[in-house]
Amino acid sequence: MNTTRLISFLTLAALLFTSCQNKRGGIPKGEAAPDFETTDLQGNLHKLSDFKGKVVMLYFWADWCPACKKEFPETQEYYRKLKSDDFELIAINVSQPREASEEFQRKYKATFPMLLDTDGKISKQYGIEELPTNYFIDPEGKVARRIVGWIGEPQVKVMINQLSKK
Repeated sequence: MNTTRLISFLTLAALLFTSCQNKRGGIPKGEAAPDFETTDLQGNLHKLSDFKGKVVMLYFWADWCPACKKEFPETQEYYRKLKSDDFELIAINVSQPREASEEFQRKYKATFPMLLDTDGKISKQYGIEELPTNYFIDPEGKVARRIVGWIGEPQVKVMINQLSKK
């Protein structure tokens, strides 16, 4: 009887561990990116599916994140150069009030879409554990790559080129 209990316990523990492991690390490459619906700073409603057909970079950030503060000006600069019919960068403020995004938009003169995730629902869907985290979504709406940490223009160009040619 003890062996049966031990086997049952180990099986349950393995299932729970596997379940937790699947949540960590975000959404695997090749899976459909979860669609979401939220507003931008002007109150306009956006869905990820609205951008189907483009390479999309989802940039999850917060104003307390030192790397986010440092990279925002560069992000704006490469967005200005790279925005096209084939590419869109969408900044998603994680679990903060609208005012945090408004202040960053003013301070860094950001022109890319800045969407709100005040309740953290979108970041939870994407398994965001560290900031900044970037997801590249291919034109078919599938996750192509997840990059945690700072990302520069050369990396973004490579991703656009790779995913636009699929």
